[in-house]
Amino acid sequence: MVQLDIKKRYKPLYKKFIKLRENVQLKNKLFKFKKQKWKSFLFFVKKKRRFARKPYSHYHYSVSKFTSKGNSFQKKFRNDLISKARFNLFYGGLLKKNLKKQMTKIYNSKQSRDFKRIGLEFFETRLSSVLYRSHFCYSLRNASQVINHGYIKVNGVKVTNKSYMLKQGDFIEINPNYLHLIRQNIKNSEFWPIPPKYLIINYNTMQIIFGEIKDFDFSTYFPFKLDIDSVIVNHYRH
Repeated sequence: MVQLDIKKRYKPLYKKFIKLRENVQLKNKLFKFKKQKWKSFLFFVKKKRRFARKPYSHYHYSVSKFTSKGNSFQKKFRNDLISKARFNLFYGGLLKKNLKKQMTKIYNSKQSRDFKRIGLEFFETRLSSVLYRSHFCYSLRNASQVINHGYIKVNGVKVTNKSYMLKQGDFIEINPNYLHLIRQNIKNSEFWPIPPKYLIINYNTMQIIFGEIKDFDFSTYFPFKLDIDSVIVNHYRH
């Protein structure tokens, strides 16, 4: 019997939003969709936007590991899968193999600091994340494209790796031939959330200096409630 090579069917980005019931990447394009299949999802998203979220911290948020009427193992397993999917989709679709390898390294870190802080700081020091947080790019996917095309220099050297890890004091600049593209992105940006304070940004010259990220609180920098403890532990275990 011949074993057929069945390729995994591609799932459009917006259908992933429907499954997660969350506008994970803050795409305003969603609200222009008119087809019937989007009505229930848009109604749900608009309803959530009317209510302000209660303040919380990634580093204190936890879910009980004991079963109860409102917190069964089945519900916790589902919530863990949703948290992993939201995190992966927000950062532009990371490879599962590489993600598990990095999460294992973070979880087994011998540093005295909380592994949840180490994990968030790792993903936020990536070059693509910094371009997105500074509003030089309107999404992490757009940031990856800008980097891959060679528009970005770090300390005077062209970088084409979106996962390039920045260090304190690194100087980021744009190729002068493509400044008009970055200015257009900034012009169309809503500037929310505001750029984090560890980024020293000059919007006149389009340059960034990467500052001290240690112990920065990212609680208001995600469009969904992120359980970073669940994300790291479940990638490590599974």
